[in-house]
Amino acid sequence: MTVNEWLQAHLADAPADLLSTMAEAVASFDRLPVAEALAKGASVLYAEVVQGTGGREDALPLLAADALLTHAFEAQAELDPERLSTVAMDWTAAELVNQP
Repeated sequence: MTVNEWLQAHLADAPADLLSTMAEAVASFDRLPVAEALAKGASVLYAEVVQGTGGREDALPLLAADALLTHAFEAQAELDPERLSTVAMDWTAAELVNQP
């Protein structure tokens, strides 16, 4: 299952703007495992928010980033819950060196 298929299957009822923002953020990571693609998409959006103005226009990307990261852990839990801590450590390490 691709990351976009996963998003559609799990978030079909999400607001269109939110789902669109999330789908755009993960588009270039479609070949990665779903949990990794979702986390990388979150990183892209968090970087966008950090570089933003702090105004209302940053609200949707921030909400989408938070949702993607939450869903990255959900996807990993569905696939292999034993690896949740590894995924958390990998994501944290990537963020520390600023590599979305």
